[in-house]
Amino acid sequence: MNSTSPTSSQIGDIEIGISKYGLTRKVLRAEVVKNNKAPHNTVKIAIVHQRRGKKEDEWEDLGGPQLSQLHAGEAAKIQLDTKQTKELHEHLSALYRIGEDGIRRGTTVLEIHDEDEVISTDVGRARVIEKLLKGDYSEEIWQALVDENPTLATKMSLARIYEERKQVLSAFEHDIDRDLPEKHWQKFLEQNRWIFGSSYIGRIGETRINIKSTLDHPLITEDGHLEIVEIKKPTFPFWRKNKDGSNFQYRDKYLVPHSELVCALSQGTNYILEVEREMDKRTWADTHDGIYPIKPKCLVVHGRSSGWGDLESTAYRVFNDSLHGITVITFDHLLLRARQIIELFKPG
Repeated sequence: MNSTSPTSSQIGDIEIGISKYGLTRKVLRAEVVKNNKAPHNTVKIAIVHQRRGKKEDEWEDLGGPQLSQLHAGEAAKIQLDTKQTKELHEHLSALYRIGEDGIRRGTTVLEIHDEDEVISTDVGRARVIEKLLKGDYSEEIWQALVDENPTLATKMSLARIYEERKQVLSAFEHDIDRDLPEKHWQKFLEQNRWIFGSSYIGRIGETRINIKSTLDHPLITEDGHLEIVEIKKPTFPFWRKNKDGSNFQYRDKYLVPHSELVCALSQGTNYILEVEREMDKRTWADTHDGIYPIKPKCLVVHGRSSGWGDLESTAYRVFNDSLHGITVITFDHLLLRARQIIELFKPG
């Protein structure tokens, strides 16, 4: 359960049916909301059909028009068999029990017990439980560990998180020197949002501003507002270059941003403008998890800063100070954040 605003939380996709060969499936995509007008109406759902090319591939939603876009005489439906319908009923019952306790901030893992008890557990510990259950440890062994020595269980959970994030950090360090496409970095950072730090509590599910524009990462700040994160490439130059590859200096004094970065800033500025224009439409909050884009900001991740000296560092500071509503960081700045964050989970 991941909070997306002060009044809504998204639930991770729940599988309710999978094909014989494991290449298509149906999932329940749910959201728990705070509904002041109808307090008992706390759940919104969609049933999504997904597919993948091979079992090791990630699931992708099937494309196609939305129901509102269908014309008269056109039909669209997702058929559920009796087993899937029963699972849907059970999951909906659990979701409404979760909704009774309201919205929880941040990311939470919830356990639903037979006696209608909803227990919140640490997301890191829950991930470790899942890993242990997939290995040689039974649920009883893990539960005994939690009951008898919760401190040790917590240490094991933190150690597991540390090891997982070390692997992510290692992949980051390896790929930062490779000329990989923007889509690689967009996907990598979407899957590892923790790298940005604790300033973001969630991600808006709908990335489209309108029919023309789609955001890389529309994230939710800790105060419940929108921040646009635009991901470029570490191999893009940060500063304008001379023919010999050295940094160009205007009047032999001032560094000038590279054209790729200038284009990214123009893109971010226009995204902010488009989002503000859409804010007055009634449908915005409904399709963007209840988040209103009040004074949206943009974070651009672009280029490298390793090897910078005083000239580049000073120019970077002055450059960011001249921007309005936009902040630029490099992939090296982001890598440093990741290194500092995982130190918090390092076993003592």
